[in-house]
Amino acid sequence: MTEPNNLPVHAFLLAERLESRALERRGPLLPGVLSLGELPGGGRGFAFRWGAVVTIGASLDQTKALAAELRPHLQGPFDTPVHEVADIIIGAAEDGADEAGRILLRDASPARLALVAKALAKSAVLTEQEATLARTLDRLEAPLERLRRGRLGMPTRLIVPLIGEAIAARARSSARVDTAAKPDLLWDHPELAPLHAALATEWELEERTEALAGKLEMIREISETLLDLAETRRSRLLELAVVLLIATEVATTLYGLIRP
Repeated sequence: MTEPNNLPVHAFLLAERLESRALERRGPLLPGVLSLGELPGGGRGFAFRWGAVVTIGASLDQTKALAAELRPHLQGPFDTPVHEVADIIIGAAEDGADEAGRILLRDASPARLALVAKALAKSAVLTEQEATLARTLDRLEAPLERLRRGRLGMPTRLIVPLIGEAIAARARSSARVDTAAKPDLLWDHPELAPLHAALATEWELEERTEALAGKLEMIREISETLLDLAETRRSRLLELAVVLLIATEVATTLYGLIRP
C-alpha cells in the first residue's frame, strides 16, 4: 500500500491527439488540463488534448486501465505509447525536487498536482520526439557514410520521404504542445512559478527542446546537402546526355559527308 505522502506518477503519451469533447463533461480543472477525477481504487487522473494521460497516486495497472478507457477518443494512436514515471512527496517544507529526483510538494492542491502532471506529460512528448529524430539520423547515417567514401548518398526519391517524415513529426508535436512554454495555470497561480522551474530543471524540458531544435536543424542541413548533390548529379547526367546526343548527331553528319 502506498503511503499517503508518497504518490507515484505515471504519464502515458498515447496518440497524436486526444478528442476531449467526450471528457469535458467531467469539467476542466485548470487551463490546458482536463481532470478525470478520482479513479477507482484511488488516485487522480489528468488528460491533455495533445494525447497524454497522467495519473497521480494510482498504480500502473490503474493507469493502463484508464488509457484503455480513453482509446476510443484517440486520434493517431502510437503503436507503443511513451511511459514516464516519477514520485511525489507530499508535506515538504518547500516545493521542488530532491537529489533522488523525487518531486517535493508542500501540499496536494489541485494546481500543484496539475502542474506536475503537465510537466511529466511534456517530458513524454519530448521522449517521443527524441526517438523520432534519432531514428531519422540513424537512417541518414548510411548515405553520409557513402559520402565519406566519395560516393553519392542515396536517390532523391528515398531522401525526400525520410526528411519529410522527421520534419512532419516534429511539426505535429510542436503544433500540439510547446514543451518549453510556461503553463497557463501560472497566470492564476504565480506562487507556483518556483515549482514549475524546478520541474523544468529536473526533466530538462528547455534543454531537451533546444537539443531537438538543433537535431532538426542538423537533419535539414544534411538533407539539403544530399538533395543538392543529387540535383548536381542529375544536372551532370543531363549535360552528359546532351553532349552524347550532339556527338551522335555530329558523328552521323560526318559519316554522311565522308561516305562514298
